[in-house]
Amino acid sequence: MRPTARRVRWLGTLLLAAAAAGPAAAAGDPAHAGAYCPLPPPGQSPRCLDPAKAQYGDFFASLERGVPDESVAARLEADLATGGAGEHGYLALSSLAYAYWQLSERAAASAHDADVAARLERWNALLREAYAASGDDPGYRAALREAALDLRRRAPPVRVRCVDADGATAECSSTEAVLRGMDATTAEVGLRGALGRLLARLFGDEAAP
Repeated sequence: MRPTARRVRWLGTLLLAAAAAGPAAAAGDPAHAGAYCPLPPPGQSPRCLDPAKAQYGDFFASLERGVPDESVAARLEADLATGGAGEHGYLALSSLAYAYWQLSERAAASAHDADVAARLERWNALLREAYAASGDDPGYRAALREAALDLRRRAPPVRVRCVDADGATAECSSTEAVLRGMDATTAEVGLRGALGRLLARLFGDEAAP
């Protein structure tokens, strides 16, 4: 049976809709909270950030005025620390990465701002801690690392305090500090796993840490 012109038009519309939906889903559907929303091109605000702005309206309003108030940042920071198991973990991560980028841009355009540096140090620690705690959630851990790499590519570096390989406090680039902490966590977990496997082979499963 030959398809009618009406049926051909209907199939064409359906195929176009499916093609449009594919890239949107891959980039992060605004209605889908279980994905990291990448940083947008300069001067743009991505649609995938709309749910985060709806959830943390006070935070984004405070960001427009300067460094977000601690009182409005506290809820977002708590949601990020809860991780992907929480209802708003990915929204919090997308919001914090966007704010990190914006504060870095402003700091690069002016003299050193101690308030911005202190906030980025705090967020660096929060991202490292969230990464270390996400061992049982590979999806959220991957999103945290994606955000860190996104910031390294896009955010101008700000000089902040960080902990070096010897445990001493040193000055380093803000975005490199995040990745350094994540790499240290990965290495520590890998070493712990290798030690556990070695002890298990030598003494049995009960010897594994």
